[in-house]
Amino acid sequence: MKSFIGIILTSLFFISCKEKPDVKVLPKESSIEKVVPKEINEMIEKISKDSNNSNNQFQLVNTLDSLGYQKQSLQQLDKLITKDSLNNDYWLKRGQLCKVLEDTASAIKAFHYAARIYPSPIALMELANLYAETKKANTISVCNQLMKMNPNGSFDAQANFFIGVYYSKIKDENMALSYFNKAIQKDFHFDDAYIEKGYLLYNNKKFDEALKTFKQLTTVNQTSVDGYYWLGKCYEALNNKSDAIKNYQSALLLNTDLNEATEAIERLQNRKLN
Repeated sequence: MKSFIGIILTSLFFISCKEKPDVKVLPKESSIEKVVPKEINEMIEKISKDSNNSNNQFQLVNTLDSLGYQKQSLQQLDKLITKDSLNNDYWLKRGQLCKVLEDTASAIKAFHYAARIYPSPIALMELANLYAETKKANTISVCNQLMKMNPNGSFDAQANFFIGVYYSKIKDENMALSYFNKAIQKDFHFDDAYIEKGYLLYNNKKFDEALKTFKQLTTVNQTSVDGYYWLGKCYEALNNKSDAIKNYQSALLLNTDLNEATEAIERLQNRKLN
């Protein structure tokens, strides 16, 4: 599943492409050994002059993350957590960094702490996402908490989606489809719900039903690359060569780098389907 949560807590810095930026190696005590852009070093110097300013330090964390220095960002963040272990934003950020670094156990732990300090929708969804992906039944209780804390229904679609993912992961097709349908009913523009539902049906060789689902997706979102690609997959599975190629081509029009679609078209053009 694609990662549904995309929280970016960064400060943006624009670095000229034409001129080589001034760089130097950061101090060893920062545990950052790479050569980094001028902006990072300026922030380090600024922090050294005002070590009590946590905002500057957190800005450094976010900037390092935005530039791809996730490990170094995490090292700086842990220094902040040592000073203020009850800061919800710090734990939330730690979870997001650990997720990027593919340390799922640490990410779950961080999101759990964040949700305990302040059960914000973001923290609860991040936690539900990873619980679902790791087949943990805790997914259901976290999603119920998310819906209960937001009685206006603003997060019902996401909550039902994550429960659906959980049931899909534990191979309970009926329950998974039920919750994906609930998610779509709550938000019929919820692309991921269509994709997960369609993929589940496809994976269980229910190609006609999967085809119907991906058709619904491309109806509500005519620029869905995944929708057209999976329509191609469904048509190919149903031995409909022409429609398969047509939809793979539609996917490529939206994303020319989709190698899977290119390979599928070449494969179909080089053989005849029965």
